Amino acid sequence: MGEVKLDAKIYMKPSEELTDLIQSQPPDSIPDHVAKELKDDRLSVKSIQSLKGLLNKNDKKRLCHALESSEMLLPSPEYPERNPVLEARCQQLRRDQEEREYRRLTKNVGNNFGVSEAPLSTQMKELNAILISLLQFVVSVVCAFAFGYLAPYYFYGTINRGTQILCGTAVAIVVGIADLYFVIRETLHNEGFVLKKID
Repeated sequence: MGEVKLDAKIYMKPSEELTDLIQSQPPDSIPDHVAKELKDDRLSVKSIQSLKGLLNKNDKKRLCHALESSEMLLPSPEYPERNPVLEARCQQLRRDQEEREYRRLTKNVGNNFGVSEAPLSTQMKELNAILISLLQFVVSVVCAFAFGYLAPYYFYGTINRGTQILCGTAVAIVVGIADLYFVIRETLHNEGFVLKKID
């Protein structure tokens, strides 16, 4: 890659007042380089210094006011043109990086996203799996309640309904929470999420 070039010279864009001041001087007293730069509508610091030496005391005061209204032109770097092959390669790498980032963000989105719906047979299989999970959950909770309800009677001979209902409800809640945990875990596993083990 080429080097950046910088012209370190500072120029002044002369205001109308500065231009009038220079033109009011005798033509033979103005140096050639000052006249040449004045045609280019810019003056270097060296030209202003040489111009200052030619002026009398009153014109030097006018020069200060004229410089205040002038515009300073600071140098700007000149960058070399980039190699077109390099630029094309950089553009390709940017596109590849954006594509990888997009795939990373959308990797857990279903395969049918943006495509036509899945066939009816696939939808029926998914519906059957959901219904079976729901039925299994309901049966598990009902059986757990029945076990908790009858356990005090068979173990201790207790006929108190409040105790039996309380025991059945507690056992049903514990089994329901455990069953929900395994259903959610299986669903997340099917969706592609990996659960980390806690050490």
